[in-house]
Amino acid sequence: MLLARGGLDAAFDALVRRHQRRVLRVASRLAGRSSLAPDLAQNTFIAIYRALPKYQARGKFSAYLYRVLLTQCRLSYRSAHVENHALDRFSQIPAETSGAVEDIILARERQREVELALDCLSPKLRQAVVLRYSGELSYDEIAEVLSVPVGTVKRRLFDAMEKLRQNLEDA
Repeated sequence: MLLARGGLDAAFDALVRRHQRRVLRVASRLAGRSSLAPDLAQNTFIAIYRALPKYQARGKFSAYLYRVLLTQCRLSYRSAHVENHALDRFSQIPAETSGAVEDIILARERQREVELALDCLSPKLRQAVVLRYSGELSYDEIAEVLSVPVGTVKRRLFDAMEKLRQNLEDA
């Protein structure tokens, strides 16, 4: 990031390539719709690029990256235009003719149940779960991203998993 701030364009490109997949995965979970993930990821990287001149290296870059992503996700919730143009990725069934179609449909249905259960969580619990399991962040990294103590992260994850378990059993 410091190299990119210094004017080396290739450094910013390398940052995007290094973090793009995880940002997309986390964005799709936080937004609740994977069709929004590319836009959220792009907006995140644009915001970071625009902030290059005033960027100061305090802590890990990944914590800064995920804070920007969380901000972008919050902004997307407020945007009716983005909601109106979002498509549900599960509405399209592939045109496969093998016996695997049933497996695909069952897997999608289970994925939909998990996503609906995630949507039932409060934003604080959902953020912790998504950062942990989709973003593959450690407890310390999540605590840094969310600006809360590690114990709070552990408690949120415990509470979230319990609520997810209850929601999935009820479904």
